[in-house]
Amino acid sequence: MNWYVADKEYINYLKKYDSRVGHVEYGEHSKLHLGIVLELENAKYYVPISSYKSKHAKMSNSLDFHKVKDEETEFVYAVLNLNNMIPIPDEYVTQLKYNEVGNFRSFENEREKTNYIYLLQKEKKIIDNLESVLTEKARKLYHKCQGNPDGKLSQRCCNFTLLEEKSKEYKKNEEQKNDRQ
Repeated sequence: MNWYVADKEYINYLKKYDSRVGHVEYGEHSKLHLGIVLELENAKYYVPISSYKSKHAKMSNSLDFHKVKDEETEFVYAVLNLNNMIPIPDEYVTQLKYNEVGNFRSFENEREKTNYIYLLQKEKKIIDNLESVLTEKARKLYHKCQGNPDGKLSQRCCNFTLLEEKSKEYKKNEEQKNDRQ
């Protein structure tokens, strides 16, 4: 699996239609919207990764949530919020190359940048081993939400159907804008 950076304008557009889409802007600061991309039946889906927080300690892996945990040391590096996955066309996501990380995020110094890259490499190694598990979870989650849109699980998740429609509209609008230029 690879790391991907989602286009901020695209994320902000989807956020207008579903409040569960992850934040990109935090006041004067922008968040590097980093995640993985899984292929489901109807679209590619971007799954954001989030920093591990104390609230996650009480949470167990479930259909819509997965800890990025080193099984040997038991250290949890981050979490994947499958409930916040969003459809993403190829043109609104960029594969992150470690030598280009400075193009997407600022660092105080070279050491901070090196440490961040090291963290990403550790997380990626763990996620690579979970690829089939994560893909199957995402597929099941997607189908359960489609089958029961008013259920508790669906209420915690992005509205996949709506976001697929809005994604197509965004792409169509962008293409029309480019045709006019």
